[in-house]
Order: sequence, then structure tokens, then C-alpha cells
Amino acid sequence: MRSYTPAPAAISPVTPAAARVPGSREAKAWNNAQNFEQVFLNTMLGQMFNGLGGEAPLGGKESEPWRGMLLDEYSRSITAQGGIGLAPNIYRELIGAQEAAPRRLPPVPRS
Repeated sequence: MRSYTPAPAAISPVTPAAARVPGSREAKAWNNAQNFEQVFLNTMLGQMFNGLGGEAPLGGKESEPWRGMLLDEYSRSITAQGGIGLAPNIYRELIGAQEAAPRRLPPVPRS
């Protein structure tokens, strides 16, 4: 089955400049921030669908598995298009926490 979720752009206007370098710690932090926003959106959208009765579209016991997949696609699509602004704030906090943490350097071999 083909997913219609837009692929995240390699360079998006909301992507921080330092996070555009593949494999960097900034790119990993940005990816984690976007994943967190996606989980948050999935939870929030799930709460919106909780009150649906059996008569509504995607209501009732028969459509519960489809509802979960639909919510996953909604949250993935929203996040891929810039999200709700949560990821940039989380990214700043992650980078700030990494910069504040003491660095552990490997031991220097004694000769």
C-alpha cells in the first residue's frame, strides 16, 4: 500500500541551518524533536477521535484499526509540512542541554 504522506523536504524553511548537515548531532536532535512532535500530534488527534459514536465516519469497533493508521498518517503529514511549532522549541532545548552537559573526553594514553 502506498503512503500519501509527503516526504520531508531535505531543506525546509523550519529546519535549523546546523541540522541540515546529515549525520551531525544537530541533525539527530532535529529528527528527535520532529519525532516528539509527531507523537504529541498523534496523541492529541487521538483524543479528538475518542468521542466519535458508531454512526460517524471512522466510528465504532470495526474501524478502530483504521483509525489508528489514519491518525498516524495525519500526524506524519502535519509534521512533514512544518508541524505546529513544537519541534523548533524542543530542538533548542535539546541542543541547550547537550551544550550544558560536561563533555567526556577519551583518556589520553600515557607513554
